[in-house]
Amino acid sequence: MKKRLIAIGTSILIIALAFFIVKALPAKSASSENVLVAKAALVNVIYPEVGDVDYELTSTGKLTATERFEIFSQTDGQLLESAKVFKEGKTYRKGEVMLAVDVEEFKMTLLSQKSNFVTLITSVLPDLKSDYPEAYDSWKAYVLKLDVNQKLPAMPTSNNDQEKFYLSGKGIYANYYTIQSSEERFSKYTIRAPYNGIVTSSKVEAGKAVRQGTEMGVFINPSQYDLEVMLPLSAITDIKIGTETELTSSEINGTWKGKVIRIGGDIVELSQSVKVFIRTSGQNLKEGMFLTAHIGLSPFKNAMSLPRKMVDDNNQVFVVKNGKLKHQVVNVLTRQGDIAIVEGLKSNAPVLSTVIKNAYDGMPVSINAQQ
Repeated sequence: MKKRLIAIGTSILIIALAFFIVKALPAKSASSENVLVAKAALVNVIYPEVGDVDYELTSTGKLTATERFEIFSQTDGQLLESAKVFKEGKTYRKGEVMLAVDVEEFKMTLLSQKSNFVTLITSVLPDLKSDYPEAYDSWKAYVLKLDVNQKLPAMPTSNNDQEKFYLSGKGIYANYYTIQSSEERFSKYTIRAPYNGIVTSSKVEAGKAVRQGTEMGVFINPSQYDLEVMLPLSAITDIKIGTETELTSSEINGTWKGKVIRIGGDIVELSQSVKVFIRTSGQNLKEGMFLTAHIGLSPFKNAMSLPRKMVDDNNQVFVVKNGKLKHQVVNVLTRQGDIAIVEGLKSNAPVLSTVIKNAYDGMPVSINAQQ
């Protein structure tokens, strides 16, 4: 009996001991976890100073030639041999023939009109001599110098209304203005370069028949371009006609100077932005290039610059105070690229610059002394 009691007591003791051991295990695990959580994270900080912060506005746009000539045919006919060299990249000096349409048939019509005009004036000279002797000499001299192969000269001035009515009744004025209209049309058969420039698009070939309105190509002056950019409405008060800018490209090296020449009169409603046009010139610039305009604006007073990634969507940053992270609300003046310009912090406050996942207010941290 005594042995049985001893065995039972031993079993109870063993069970109790096992229970206390098992119960102690999770408590130990939790204790280790707390130690890990409480361990301070090593972080980097910056010590920004309050002062004047330069503000640069940037916007990207596309270059367009200031002088751009879209060529459309204003006559009907067949393109002559000069069209063979009218290709992309071809340069012309001002006044050079770029394209020509066969004009021989129309030229004959114009010569016929001028010949009829000479005949008409000659037929009225006897009446002028008898009825309007003061006009006779001037009209006789006019018809003698009139050359059908040259541009029609200006008519003599009428001395009085009666003379004007007489000439008008004979059809002199009607014929004169008809010929002037034909001469103007005649000039459109030959297309000359309006300035020194280069062909950027060619859509015709020699021998091809064209009609009035046919698109023939594009000719530009490559010495000057306009850059159209969109700028926020809030910044327009700092931008004036003549504001200087610096232009850069993400594709090629180099910087170019620009100057604001026009500011749009309305706004784009969805983006609340305004069109701004910047005039520029320089080597390696091509129509259609994208350039980024850098416009220096008035600096912000009593502000500081912070990494944009450290300012959250609620306009809060973490500062380190007494070895712990502390949320601080700031007033964000602007966000630009990877920088945010803010106010509301004291100079040299240790601002967290390390991105920590799941950081929280009161989190223990240790500032990296070797940053």
